[in-house]
Amino acid sequence: MPRARVVLGLTVVWLLLWGAITPTLVVGGLLTSVAVLLLFPFPRAPWRWTVRPWPTFTLAVRFAGDLLRASVQVAWLAVRPAAPPPSAVVRVPMVTRSELLITATAELVSLVPGSLLVELDPEAPALFVHVLDARSPDRVERAVAAVHEQERRVVEAWAPHDEREAYRRATQEVVS
Repeated sequence: MPRARVVLGLTVVWLLLWGAITPTLVVGGLLTSVAVLLLFPFPRAPWRWTVRPWPTFTLAVRFAGDLLRASVQVAWLAVRPAAPPPSAVVRVPMVTRSELLITATAELVSLVPGSLLVELDPEAPALFVHVLDARSPDRVERAVAAVHEQERRVVEAWAPHDEREAYRRATQEVVS
């Protein structure tokens, strides 16, 4: 059944690329999707995840708020009469060990204006993030805290129960 969903998804992408829905395009999309899956089989990902509705909603709302706030801050930095502030690349260690959750966190961090993912180290695991406004240690600490907060929201929203509990234990040890 998962293969049927992939074929359907690829067919929808095919139709969107053509910009029309005709019987010929639907059949062509289905045949192309099956051919792609046969010639280039997708590897099985060892990732597990769980969607929790309320934390996912909270993640989306907070992400939208971060986007709005950061967009205003970056716009102000672009138009203000002063010279641009110094920037920095900081290493932010991740608490979770799940590659899927680290990647989701990295993507969400990178999508917020004023921060950019420079490198993701899956071995450590850690993110190297470019901070646009690093004129004081306090601003750098706030940027690091924002990455950790994003990680927490991603874990609460999508981590399987055992990974979420391991994350909570690890963060409790850091606080204690």
